[in-house]
Amino acid sequence: MKKYEEAKEIFAGRNSYSKTDHDATFMHMKEDHMKNGQLKPGYNIQAATTNQYIVDFALYPNPTDFKTLEPFLEQMMTLDKFDKIVAAAGYVANITTQC
Repeated sequence: MKKYEEAKEIFAGRNSYSKTDHDATFMHMKEDHMKNGQLKPGYNIQAATTNQYIVDFALYPNPTDFKTLEPFLEQMMTLDKFDKIVAAAGYVANITTQC
């Protein structure tokens, strides 16, 4: 029972974690030489740019971009410097469904 309780705490709302890096989540990677859909532990990296300069970045344990836009914008210290946010359709779909 103790083992399952510890695992539940490490999951922290995710569906998986790596035994060697508890913050990493198993994800499908674009680099799949065997073409077998093997999952590998990784992170979802988000970056904000303006005029080809990176103004902020963050790492997330969730495998899709679907849940990252709002937390990413909330952690941006320079967000007030911008009057427009442009994002891919996957991000926008999440925002419009929650409004």
